[in-house]
Amino acid sequence: MHKKMNQEISKGSLWRTLISCFLIFDYYLFTTGNPSITYSVLGGLFWITLIAAVMIIASNVPGERETWSSFILHLFVVGLFSVVLLTTSSYAREFAAVRLEAEISSFVKDPINSKADVSNEERQLMAKVESQKYSMERESFIPTFRRLDYLFKTGTGEKYLLIMEMSWNGTPQISFRRVES
Repeated sequence: MHKKMNQEISKGSLWRTLISCFLIFDYYLFTTGNPSITYSVLGGLFWITLIAAVMIIASNVPGERETWSSFILHLFVVGLFSVVLLTTSSYAREFAAVRLEAEISSFVKDPINSKADVSNEERQLMAKVESQKYSMERESFIPTFRRLDYLFKTGTGEKYLLIMEMSWNGTPQISFRRVES
């Protein structure tokens, strides 16, 4: 009887550990600017996944007649997984930025036929800027909003700001406008 109870506890502990790791991984994707359930389904309400992970971890605390070994193992696995994600977060952020930059590059090269959500006036303005000599530099990258800002400077001294946010369904939303010097 005792062995059967330990197997059931182990299965339950394993599932809670896997679900906790999944929720932490989803939060990691969200904070590094990559597609995640937190962003796509919950609209960026990251605290829901964190609260769920904490509740699952807390539900794994052993009762009076249970041992602490499965709980300590659970904490060790979740903690180790979190440390691994923390150490790779800069790479994940850069990966997200590169993907967003590819979307911007696609829009800049062919603004008229781009699949981005952008107004016709902004498409025409980008086509005008793209036809002349210009430089572009990244202003900012905000991973949690999957947002990338670029400053364009033309040979005539005009400045333009391009702001791209990736919507929950993966469609880039671009704003392109002239800014005062």
